Amino acid sequence: MIQANNIHYSYDNLKVLKGVDINIEKGEFVSIVGASGAGKTTLLQLLGALDKIQEGSLVINGRETKNLSEKDVSKFRNQEIGFVFQFHNLLNEFTALENICLPAYINGTNKKKVEQKGMELLELLGLKDRSEHKPDELSGGEQQRVAVARALINSPSILLADEPSGNLDSKNADELHQLFLKLNKKQGQTIVVITHNDVLADLADRKLEMKDGKII
Repeated sequence: MIQANNIHYSYDNLKVLKGVDINIEKGEFVSIVGASGAGKTTLLQLLGALDKIQEGSLVINGRETKNLSEKDVSKFRNQEIGFVFQFHNLLNEFTALENICLPAYINGTNKKKVEQKGMELLELLGLKDRSEHKPDELSGGEQQRVAVARALINSPSILLADEPSGNLDSKNADELHQLFLKLNKKQGQTIVVITHNDVLADLADRKLEMKDGKII
């Protein structure tokens, strides 16, 4: 699903990634750990095609990302990759269901089909009765589950998560961790997660450690 070879990336004169190789199979759950500044978030941004690699090659689900135009890479991200961040980034003026459906609306998917899929995801995540609630009417854990549903609405090949439970209390964090495990084991979702949470990291099929811009 992901094949990255000899990836280098710098911000001006600061070398952040120094020859990263990573291969992730379809349906695999991989965690990436390491100290702050090791390059984890930069790597995740590249894996999510949020930025272009400067050196090396990156193939995601059979597509070489550096050869995509800006228009094509935006479409590729929307269709192939789901993102979950530490802060849910929900839009307060929209309901939970509307927030979930936004990426599919952007993709031009039929509104009725989108909303049906959105309700199925809400049910899967235990939030069916919260569809019409706005973010400020939801708990932190519920907001993050809505963000997960939004990431899944276009049936992405890969779910990328950056410190997804970093802003949650232990109970909500544990529920989110079990949700990732359920999505991976029962739905076959490919997941790559960056985390400082040892419990979440150890749930993965494979744990990779980064140090000084490399996977060690």
